[in-house]
Parts: sequence; C-alpha cells; structure tokens
Amino acid sequence: MKLKRVGFLFLSALIISGCSTTSSVSGMQSKAMEIPPERIEQLERDMQEVKSRISALETMLSGNSKTKEVIIAGEGWKSLASWRELKTGMSYESVIEILGSAHRVNGGTIASWYYENGGEVCFFRGEVDSWTEPN
Repeated sequence: MKLKRVGFLFLSALIISGCSTTSSVSGMQSKAMEIPPERIEQLERDMQEVKSRISALETMLSGNSKTKEVIIAGEGWKSLASWRELKTGMSYESVIEILGSAHRVNGGTIASWYYENGGEVCFFRGEVDSWTEPN
C-alpha cells in the first residue's frame, strides 16, 4: 500500500514538473557523453592504483609466509637477485611477494611501480610487461 502511494507521488511529481521519464533519461545520457576522455582515462588510472593498493594489502594480510619473509628480511626490492626473479605476465601479487610494496605507484591500464633504489616495474592490464632493475 505504501509502495503504491510512493509510486503515485513520484508519477504526480513528474507530471506536475512537466518532465517525462524519457527526457530525463536522455538528459542523463547526454551528460555521460560530455565527460572528456582525459577524465575517463584519469579515473581508470586512479581505479587501477586503488586496485593495486588493495591487492598489496590483501597479500600482506593473507599471512603468506613468503611475503612476510621478503618484507621482514628487508631484501625484496633491495636485492638484484629478487629483480631477476621477475617474469613477464606476473600478477601484482606475485611482484609484491618478490619485491615487496612499491614506494610510488602510477596506475591505470598501464601502471608503473617505482622502488626507492631506482627500480621500476611496468604493468599492462594487471600483468608485468617490463621492468628496469635498480642501478
């Protein structure tokens, strides 16, 4: 009964305001089309960065002993041997297990993880594409 009343009030408000549901839908579509591509790309990069940070946190919290050893031992990104364990196609989680968390992340479809020793890992769509070993 209450639902019918709410629906009636909503329909009445639309009729009184002179709006139709089709015009408001088309208005929403035109607003969506007004978003500049640069903004969409920035939002995608931001979303990818958030995903990688969440992934890093989940890996740290999962209790994975290998991850704990890398982080506790202080090796990870500091060790050239660790960098040489990287392979193309690896996931964010695998890189964190080997190198630990990055010092700085630029995310997006193409993401870059930067480490304090000058090393960098580049991802494309969530997988390692290339990397630069530290100097």
